[in-house]
Formats: sequence, structure tokens, C-alpha cells
Amino acid sequence: MSVNANNLAEGNTAMENLPEPTTVDEENWKLLYYFNLYRLAVASAATAIVVSNLKISPFGEVSPHLFSVYSLIYITICLIGLQTILQRKPAFETQVSVFAFADVTLITLLMYASGGLSSGLGLLLVVAIAGSSLMLGKRLTIFFAALATIALGVEQNWGFLTGGPWTVEGYPQAGMLGIGLFVTATLAYTLASRLRSTEALAERQGVDLANLGQVNELIIQHMQSGVLVCDQIGHVRLMNKTAAHFLATKTAFSENTLLTDISPDLATQLFQWMGSPDNRARKLLRTRPGYTLLPRFTRIGEGILIFLEDTAILRQQAQQLKMAALARLTASIAHEIRNPLGAISNAAQLLAESADAQGEEYRLVRIIEDQSRRMNTIVENVMQLSRRDRVNAVRFDLFVWLTDFVTQFCQTINISPAAINIVQGKPLMVCMDPDQLYQVAGNLCQNALRHSPPFSGKVVIELEMGVSEENHPFLDVIDWGTGVAPEVADNIFDPFYTTTPKGTGLGLYIARELCEGNGGRLDYHPGEGVGSRFRVTFSRPEECAEFGL
Repeated sequence: MSVNANNLAEGNTAMENLPEPTTVDEENWKLLYYFNLYRLAVASAATAIVVSNLKISPFGEVSPHLFSVYSLIYITICLIGLQTILQRKPAFETQVSVFAFADVTLITLLMYASGGLSSGLGLLLVVAIAGSSLMLGKRLTIFFAALATIALGVEQNWGFLTGGPWTVEGYPQAGMLGIGLFVTATLAYTLASRLRSTEALAERQGVDLANLGQVNELIIQHMQSGVLVCDQIGHVRLMNKTAAHFLATKTAFSENTLLTDISPDLATQLFQWMGSPDNRARKLLRTRPGYTLLPRFTRIGEGILIFLEDTAILRQQAQQLKMAALARLTASIAHEIRNPLGAISNAAQLLAESADAQGEEYRLVRIIEDQSRRMNTIVENVMQLSRRDRVNAVRFDLFVWLTDFVTQFCQTINISPAAINIVQGKPLMVCMDPDQLYQVAGNLCQNALRHSPPFSGKVVIELEMGVSEENHPFLDVIDWGTGVAPEVADNIFDPFYTTTPKGTGLGLYIARELCEGNGGRLDYHPGEGVGSRFRVTFSRPEECAEFGL
């Protein structure tokens, strides 16, 4: 039932006013418009015969005057119909019903004025009923088929009803034509119903495909990996937001945009991959914004699909898997150690009650108690490893968080807030679990206080925030204490490595693991002359929002 408007609008000014069909309703109006053009052509032919005064048998043989009147009425109705169809007023079904009634009535009258069934105009009723059946419901289709059959019967018996001459010769033809009208109406309605169902299904599938296309585009645009599609010569056809962010370019590009204009290194890898099917080892790609990417190429038809994976995200995922496995292991070990350790501690306390406070036994018992407490501290630190995989990273303003941290930390260890200075810079949003950042910053500040002179009114610790060259926000914990000896600087993050007799050697190790679990890292930098600088580097805030960190 769909018709190409571009082909049919040539030479037809009125048709140019019709909007392009987009729904089944639009197609129905177009069908009614074209059927009205056919109706206008029939009426115009009849009117031309009248106006030219030609005697063309059998048109108007019985009553030329009536033929002229009915022809003019018919063409008038058709011309009015052109306007009402274009304006879509009144409703579609109303117009179809009115025009169908006009067709049945006027064609029957024209047939009567031309000598009845013998004129051959009865065939026009078949076309009129067929056209109406394509656009009407089942009941109206049967109604107009019955109305046309009754009209044929009335026309055939008009002489008998009015007392004029009549004959039985036309009854078989009238009966056959009546049956043909019902058959035509039924077949046309059935065909129209199937076509409407097919169009409705196609329209629904078109909507579903459009929705699916939008969903696919939304998924691609919000993928963790960068996605590009190029043709065989390197023209970029598609690029999602992540890839544009990785490559520091815009997602809007022209058809002639080349991959070499966006990333020459990536284009080089692409052409090497295309030229050497047997040597397709992936190489790391470093971009201007500071990302280290791992490209992956796949053929799709005539194009190349390129995935760009951020190695920082891959490392973080591997780190989270390692954290989860290590957390379960350490939790199990700590749980198994805690029970016998508690028994040893209780036994030592019982021995201390009966031992002489000045004797050798009491000294040995105190050693047992001290080492039991030290082992219990180690167990508690190890138990923290089981909670590292529970990362609840959020975005927050680092300066606001540092202000609250200094207040709480100083109250906890009973030190003046003047000992810690926050170097305020531009507002800086970071992405990390606030509770785990508190544990990291607290550990670093405690180490700084431990290795710095006692507070005497001067700043002991300085907290400085900024953004690195790779566009990563960071927090520096700076002190002016004894610092870290160069020969042990590479070992301070190793588990159980300590330079103090009372230390467990797990503080910095756990702090680094917590940072890595949040997509960041913890590094040591020697101070300028004296002291130390520990830098907490955070993941980018946009990574927290896009990748759910």
C-alpha cells in the first residue's frame, strides 16, 4: 500500500502539499488521495463528453440531460474531495464513506442515463467497491457492497416500479454483477487487512530497530573501552566519547577525517596489523592526555573495529582480583592465629599473677605479654586486608575533606591543629573511598609525627594538593623530620618491613594497597634537603563517574 511520493508528485502541484508518509495513517490518506484522482478522472471523462456535445454510444443515450447533470455533480464532489483530503477534515473514515456512497449513487445514475447494464458502466461499481474496501472496516465494506447490489436491482427494476417498459433480459447480468461486488469487497478487504497488519508490524519493527540502534549507540558511547571504526584506508567512521577522551579529540568529525590526523601512532599500528596478518602482537600506545592504551583490532565487513583499553583500568581490575583473593587468605590466617594467640595471652596473665614481681619468671611473662600484644596488632592490621576489596569510591572536594580530616585526626591523637597545615589551591575533585583515604592519610601523618621533632608551635606536617602532568589529582603529605635513608627507600612498602622495634611493617603496605584498590597509587619522594614527601595519586574524577569506581 506504500507509494513513493517523489515519483507521483511530478506535474502534480497539489500532491506536493502532502507530507511524507511516516505512519500507517499517512499511507491511508495517500491511498484515498490517489483513489480520488481516479474518481476525478472518471468524472472528467464523463464531463468532457457532455461539454463537447459528442454522441458517444452508449453514454447518455437514454437521457442526455440526466447524464450531464450527474456528470457535473460527480466532478464537483471529486474536486471538493481534493481539498478535504489535503486538509484532513473531516475524519478519514467519514470521507471514505461519503465518497463511497457518492460513487455507488452517481455511477448507478450515470448507468441508468446510458441504458442500464448494457452500457458497461456497471464495471465502475466494481472498482469503486474495491477501492472503498481497501480503506474501510469489515462492516462498512459489506454495507457498501450490499448498497451497490441494491442500487443495481433498483436500476434494473426502475421501469417496473414506475409503470414504464421493462424486460427480464438484464436480470442474470445484474445478479452476476451483484455477486461480483460481494466477492470483490471481500477479497479487497482481506488483502487490505493483511497489508495493514504487515505495515503495522513493519512500523513496530522499525520503531524497535530505531530504539535498538539508540540503545546500542548509548552503550557504545558509555563503554569503559574506547571504540573506533575505520575503513580500509583509515577514514574514521565512528568514535565513542571514551575514545575521544583517550585521544584528546572531538567526537564530531567529517567523512574525510583520517586516523592519522587523530593519532598517528594508532594509525601506524592499524596499518601494521592490516599488512602483517601473522604478526599481530599488540603494543602499548601513549596519548597526549597521559593515558597508556592497549589497542585491539577486529575486522567487521569492510571496516576495522578498534578497541582502546586503558591499562590503568586493567591494572586496577587485576589489583581488585588480587585484593579479593589476598583478603580471603589473610582473613583466614588471621582468624586461625587469633584464637591460639588469645589463649597464650590469657595464660601469660595467669602466670603473671603468681610470679614474683622482681623475679626472672615475671620478666619472661612480661615478654610474652608484650609480644602477644604486638602479634595482636599485626593480626588486626592483617584483618584490614580483608576489607580492602569493599571499595565505595565517590567524588568529593579534597580541600573540604582535608579540613574535616585534620580536625578529627588532631582530636584523636591529642595534638594541636596548628601542627598540620593545608596548602589551599584551586578546588580539586578526587575519586576514592573516603574511609580508606582517612586510613591512608592517618597512617602517613602518624609516621610523619613519629619521625619529626615534637610540636613547638611550628608546622610539623604540610598537606598539599595539586594535579600531575598526567592530569591525575594528588595529595602530598610533607614533613621535615629525619626522612627515609636512601638505602631502604625501595623497601618501605614491603610487608612487615620496619625500621622501628615496635612497628609491624604493615602500615605503608596497607596504605599502598588501599590506594591501588581505588585506582590510584602511593609513592615516596625524598624531601627537599630534609624530611619526606609521600604522594597519594588519585584516579581521574571522570573515571569514577564513567567506570563506576
